This record gives sequence, structure tokens and C-alpha cells, in this order.
Amino acid sequence: MRVGEAMGDKPAALIVAHGSRRAQAGDVLETMAAHVRQRLDTTRVDIAYLENGEPDVASAIENCFFEGVRRLVVIPLFLLPGVHVKVDLPRVIEAARQAFPNLQILQADFLGAHPALGGVVCELFLDCVKSGHGFDPRDD
Repeated sequence: MRVGEAMGDKPAALIVAHGSRRAQAGDVLETMAAHVRQRLDTTRVDIAYLENGEPDVASAIENCFFEGVRRLVVIPLFLLPGVHVKVDLPRVIEAARQAFPNLQILQADFLGAHPALGGVVCELFLDCVKSGHGFDPRDD
């Protein structure tokens, strides 16, 4: 953070995933968030879950606000524009806007809408073909 720049002036990121009943699944999101933190350098990057994980989205937004964040970008880590992206997450965000009128909250587009995702799918395909083996659900 630059001298004289308040935390609230700099937007923070909140990466939102569905969540999982499998405890180890959250490790993947933590790892992704660490990569995003490294790439965005001084930007605060938090994670939250719509279901089956802590913190939930409402709690994460509240924590950001009480820790001085005044601009927040919520990034839905969803492939499709389903009910979670179109209804559930906007509902939580709107409730947070009502609770914290001094907090600007923007919802980024869902992950599946980004054109770079096609390249990632190609990489997964080519890596699998090249290695001759695929994902093993028994691996942790």
C-alpha cells in the first residue's frame, strides 16, 4: 500500500466457491487464492463459500467491512450462470449492501464466461493425452 492510501480506498477481492462436504476440497481454493494474492501483490484476497464451507459469503463480507475494506469485488468461481450466480449470490450481496451502505460491492462475471477458460480446457486435454493418464479420484 502506498503512503497515504487507506485500506478502504483499495479494492479487495472475495473469491466465492460453491463449497464441498469433502474437507480437503477447500485446500484447492486456498491455493488458488494464494496465487491470486501473489499476482495482485498488495490486494487483499479472501475466500468464501455459498454452501458447505466457512466462511460463508455474508460472514466474509462482514469481516472485510469491519477490517476496513470499503470496495469489494466478489468473484464467483462458477462455470455456469446458474441459480447460485444469478440468484443466490446477488441476494447475499444485496443484503450486505443494505447492512453496510458504506461498502461498495461489485460482482464480477462468473468464471465460465471468461474466454481464457477455453485455453485452460485445451491444456487439460493436451496434458492428459501427453501423459497417458488422467485424474485419479483416489489421489489427494
